[in-house]
Amino acid sequence: MQVSGEIRLYQSALIDDDVFWHGFPERTGGVSTGERLSLNLGHRWGDDPANIQRNRELVAENAGFAFEDLTVTKHVHGTRVWTVGQELPDPPEFDGLVSAEPGKVLGAFAADCIPLVFADANAKVCGAAHAGWRGTVGRVAVNVVQAMVQAGASIEAVRVVLGPSIGPCCFEVGHELVEEFTKAFPNTEGLVVKGPVKEHIDLRIATRVQLEAIGVLPQNIDDTPPCTKCHPERFFSYRRDGQAGGVHMGYIGVRPRR
Repeated sequence: MQVSGEIRLYQSALIDDDVFWHGFPERTGGVSTGERLSLNLGHRWGDDPANIQRNRELVAENAGFAFEDLTVTKHVHGTRVWTVGQELPDPPEFDGLVSAEPGKVLGAFAADCIPLVFADANAKVCGAAHAGWRGTVGRVAVNVVQAMVQAGASIEAVRVVLGPSIGPCCFEVGHELVEEFTKAFPNTEGLVVKGPVKEHIDLRIATRVQLEAIGVLPQNIDDTPPCTKCHPERFFSYRRDGQAGGVHMGYIGVRPRR
């Protein structure tokens, strides 16, 4: 397997690197080929499983954690959250994950949907989530924060980072979806954006509104990631590439004490 390019990470200054591993790898630095060139991290659309395994190993090596400690679940555009240490059912269908266990690293997959990471550096609790439009309307991000609080976190200390995902510039939707969002987030300025053909939705505003509503501090939300669809040289995008493209993964974990 030949590695193509170097791993590049999108990261946020909100997350304390002394306490957590975290990052959103871009598409370079892996072994996948074709439209999935090269750091495809998801199984969903048919890449060689050996490529995906190697790509995940490369991410772990780059970050400095053990590949065996990477913890992922099957995303189903839902709102359920699993906490490390709980019994994991088969199939493990959760779109949110939480951990207070040092060394464990949580992964959240996306390819236009929002991969989110959450961190409370004081309590040393972290979370990850996959939020498409269904998960956003269903408030999976809120469910992760609430599960973090149950694990010992404080809402006022939780920091949330939205990873590379489709922006309001490109998330064109039909009238029915506009109604879903305006019903879920009434009177939200900037939620619906006028587009050249149809209206667009700003998933980032919807995410911020729901987090602030439960007490996450405005300055503790980083919601300005690059748009995946706009940058083919950096990111995969389902809307742009379809099932021929690849999948990204945001990750976060509590570093063991040094």
